Amino acid sequence: MSEDFKIFLEDLKDYLNGQEASLVKLKMQIEKILGDARPSKKLPFDVSKIQWQDRQGQKGKFQLSEDYDSLDHKALLKYLNERGGCCQTSEGWFYWVYPNGSTIARKLRKAAHG
Repeated sequence: MSEDFKIFLEDLKDYLNGQEASLVKLKMQIEKILGDARPSKKLPFDVSKIQWQDRQGQKGKFQLSEDYDSLDHKALLKYLNERGGCCQTSEGWFYWVYPNGSTIARKLRKAAHG
């Protein structure tokens, strides 16, 4: 594989990550404006058993899980996919599924004001 093609793929990956972050931000803003109709409740499995990696995005810190062998990761992924794959809040955390369909991200949710 040529070096130029590798650079192109990295640039494309950066672009797609930016698009993904923008979509998540827009969904969060819509949810903030309309209100979250889904109550923040305890999930039916233990997310503390999932390996989370701290990340820094355009809009701040978040956590990412690629803990594919974890039963709790699989349960959370199934739970999120059954509910549309994004915009699920539980115990102060906002969860969503990456477009690859197997990676989960979460961000501590700030209290919404007016």
